[in-house]
Amino acid sequence: MPMPPLDAPITPPPSRGRSPARLLVVQTLAVQPLAAVLEESGYELLRAADAIAAIDGLHAGPALVVMDMELPELPGDGPIELLRRLAVGPAPVLTLSRLRDAHRLDALRAAGAADGLVKPVRMSDLLQRIERLLKPTQAADPVAPRRPVASMAVRERDGHCAWQTPQSRALMAAYFPPPWADHARLPPEVMAWVHREALRRRAGAPPASLTIRPPSGGPPQPLSFTLMEADATVIGEGHWLLVLDGPG
Repeated sequence: MPMPPLDAPITPPPSRGRSPARLLVVQTLAVQPLAAVLEESGYELLRAADAIAAIDGLHAGPALVVMDMELPELPGDGPIELLRRLAVGPAPVLTLSRLRDAHRLDALRAAGAADGLVKPVRMSDLLQRIERLLKPTQAADPVAPRRPVASMAVRERDGHCAWQTPQSRALMAAYFPPPWADHARLPPEVMAWVHREALRRRAGAPPASLTIRPPSGGPPQPLSFTLMEADATVIGEGHWLLVLDGPG
């Protein structure tokens, strides 16, 4: 598809003080679990699945662009060309590339990328890179760093974990014995709560969390679960975003 023109000047976003940083995520919508995690980490997101939406997104004043270089609608050097167009704006661009394309990181930087990560991406690494790139544009007052969000996408029907962050994987392993992790399924007590909470939400009840006591000899604090609605095109039909809160 042809690259859209930049028909309006790109100006830096207005000062936001301590309001959430706005990120433009350029990634195929069918594979955007990281976008949901970034939202739960406190960022305001603009989502773009193609070149036209990405260029339009620049005019909304993002503080940072996160660009997945795998864009099926832009074959060949199309993603590199889009990167060049996005890099002319005031927001730095963080790229995500496949392992077999790691040798292209120098080429991506030459095209304007401020930084790059190789997939599969650890969410803790992604959040650290984002904070580092945002630092020059944030308020001078010191702000406590965000703790990486522990979350997972779970299928309501059977508790299957479609994906999970490293933080959630570590918490589940600490609070629940095998074999739940071997089968990527929620433990029975969590699964029963997901079913009850999903029914409550559909009935219009306010959100309620689940708190699990730590096992004997385990972590000192309880583990809490909160069920979050998310775009089905991001995490899949019949799935919920499950956010975990345990020891920091």
